[in-house]
Parts: sequence; C-alpha cells; structure tokens
Amino acid sequence: MVKFNEDAIKIAAYYNWQNAGCPQGKDEYFWAMAVEQLNKCCCNKSAKKPAAKAKTSSAAKVSSVAKTVASSAKKKTTIAKK
Repeated sequence: MVKFNEDAIKIAAYYNWQNAGCPQGKDEYFWAMAVEQLNKCCCNKSAKKPAAKAKTSSAAKVSSVAKTVASSAKKKTTIAKK
C-alpha cells in the first residue's frame, strides 16, 4: 500500500463527491473511495514499469496519480451533465 499526501486524496475525493451529485454526510465514504482509487491506479502503473527504470520521486508519482483520478472524475461529471 502506498502512502499518499492529503492533497492528492482531497482532490480525488472532491471529484468523486461531485460526480455523485454532492450528497451530504458521506465524507468518509468518498475519502475511502479516493484512497482506494489512488492505490489501484498507483499499483497498476508501478506493475507495468520495471523497477530499474523507475526514477520518478514518490511525491511526483502521487501528484500524477491524483491528476489522473481527478481528470477521470471530471470527464464522468461532464458526461453526466450532458
């Protein structure tokens, strides 16, 4: 399990919450969902790359994963509004 910074989790949780229609009282649910998504995304990416070629810092990887999750959630929100 990878340890993510709080900002990456906040961003992913926010977009998940928005995508779900902004329901009240589900903070912990969306936080847990964000952590799960970030872990899944990070684990899938790291499994594809050989360890010897991985030169990116952990912070950069977390930032990249958060952007990927946020981008995916934004696309879903945009599609849902159409």
